[in-house]
Amino acid sequence: MYDLNLNKIVNIIIILGGNADQATEWNLRKCSAAALDVLSSVFREGILPMLLPILREMLFHTNWQIKESGILVLGAIAEGCSFGLAPHLPDLVDYLIKCLDDKKPLVRSITCWTLSRYSTWIVHNEAQQNRFLVPLMFELLKRILDANKKVQEAACSAFATLEEEACVQMVPYLKQILETLVHAFRKYQAKNLLILYDAIGTLADSVGSHLNRPDYIELLMPPLIERWNLLRNDDKDLFPLLECLSSIATALQTGFLPYCEPVFGRCILLVQQTIESSGVDSTPDKDFMIVALDLLSGLAEGL
Repeated sequence: MYDLNLNKIVNIIIILGGNADQATEWNLRKCSAAALDVLSSVFREGILPMLLPILREMLFHTNWQIKESGILVLGAIAEGCSFGLAPHLPDLVDYLIKCLDDKKPLVRSITCWTLSRYSTWIVHNEAQQNRFLVPLMFELLKRILDANKKVQEAACSAFATLEEEACVQMVPYLKQILETLVHAFRKYQAKNLLILYDAIGTLADSVGSHLNRPDYIELLMPPLIERWNLLRNDDKDLFPLLECLSSIATALQTGFLPYCEPVFGRCILLVQQTIESSGVDSTPDKDFMIVALDLLSGLAEGL
């Protein structure tokens, strides 16, 4: 009875997640994925005998929407079923990396997310690291420059997750990574720029002083400083840029010296403006002061 009821629940969730109408698709998809995540966390490998046959059919279905839903399911069960999925992951990850080049943007974007859920397995298993890390990294870099904004967003977010896991394993490829991220500055608009800042800041946190090379600094800093100069002191888009620069300043250490004076001066100005506005405004926006102080801390730590 237990297995039968669980089987029914799994089938209903997959049907809801994969066949919702457009008006409610994302709500149903999110709820269904969250439900599968919880079920897999509770029942662990016990859910796989009933799920794997359905999953195989979905992943290789000729209907791209069903295929895309299967990739979502695979991402949803990543944490709960990681041990039981381990024997299947080499083939599945290989298949997913190929799906990053799918002609459908929704397939490409959901594949980015699903692969990010398996980044720990890819990076921390030496055999899989040699086989998958570099191909995955370069395919994600391609998708960061995708023509579709949703794919850009998903790829940039997935790459940030991969950076956190891989850390110094990214060092041999820093030039290609930086070239791609800098190119993205010319393609991205406001929303995706926020995710790009996060990817750059995470890269700096992950590789640390390995970023402190003149050729890397020459690649990375001009677009950031250009953006820094464009934003007003009261523009909230300054927040993620300041956070990004804080990570970069810490990583570059003395390599950040040419930028210290203008950055230090503006941070002091932001702090002063917040303090002064508190005299006339009962609720000043203290966030400007907080991110400015964080950047000053990053400067001090780096130097």
